[in-house]
Amino acid sequence: MDAGHGGDDTGAKGALQLREKDVALALAKALAEQLRGVGFEVLLTRSDDTFIPLWDRARLANEAGADLFVSLHLNSSKSRIAKGSEVFFLSLDAGDADAAGVAALENGGSAGTPATPDSVVASILDDLAQKAYLQDSERLAVAIQNQLNRLGGIKERGVKQAPFVVLRGAAMPAVLVETVFISNPKEAAKLKDPAFLKSAAESITRGVRNYFASGGLTSKRKAIAAK
Repeated sequence: MDAGHGGDDTGAKGALQLREKDVALALAKALAEQLRGVGFEVLLTRSDDTFIPLWDRARLANEAGADLFVSLHLNSSKSRIAKGSEVFFLSLDAGDADAAGVAALENGGSAGTPATPDSVVASILDDLAQKAYLQDSERLAVAIQNQLNRLGGIKERGVKQAPFVVLRGAAMPAVLVETVFISNPKEAAKLKDPAFLKSAAESITRGVRNYFASGGLTSKRKAIAAK
């Protein structure tokens, strides 16, 4: 479980003086509690206000042998009325203009990968590793998006692909969840309510469980069956 941003990387600055890094961490903790409650083992890439380089987040998941990688974020727009949730899986090209714009914002933090010949080779191998899981990543994204669509007051924006650095190195199904728009005052107000964060976490948890229950498994992974 990856709480986006952290440390000097605040992420988007939203309405009501909210910062993306703080809300993402609160949501990650709420989601971890929900997932553990139904039998999943959860590893957080960060549990406090620490910045973890983007490449290192997927590396932590790989080293733990994780079944899934879920990165949690809050969307932002110049339009204060933009609302709803979006779930992304990796695109190895630029994607459409809107999706590429979201990826550019989330990729703003330091990737943490030195520009050396070895790192270039490693980057190519990371791309190939995630490419093998794209179909499962899409299924996971759809399962989570379907549940977020049911969360009260959130308009469907759909599953999309974008070139997120944090997803590239994950050797497992991987998605990035833009939960709501932190730039929208009404949605920002919801984010200040622990009950809403719990509801969002419950929705994502149902999506994860539905993914596994529907056979969303890879040959290299063992899943915890949904109860």
